[in-house]
Amino acid sequence: MKLIATLRDRATITTEAAAPDVAGLRAAVLAATPPGHTLAALHGGGRVNGDLVGTAVYRPVATRTIEAEGRDYPSARKAIEALVPEEQVVLFVHAVDQ
Repeated sequence: MKLIATLRDRATITTEAAAPDVAGLRAAVLAATPPGHTLAALHGGGRVNGDLVGTAVYRPVATRTIEAEGRDYPSARKAIEALVPEEQVVLFVHAVDQ
């Protein structure tokens, strides 16, 4: 059995932002999105000096695929997991008809 896995880097970028309201805060963090990343989370932190403050977490959008084979699904899954570097996370795994 052959499996294909899609991987993405685990590393994230975290920034702080402030704005008068929720819409402004969201617009600010979206405008500050680093190249090659997407907004993964926006955590509100309350108000400071009248502004809403929050922490934005961005994750990479780039992915890559790897392949592995085994005699059955559990062995193929074990083989593919052995190929995944610690700094990456598996997003999807699917079987390929051979």
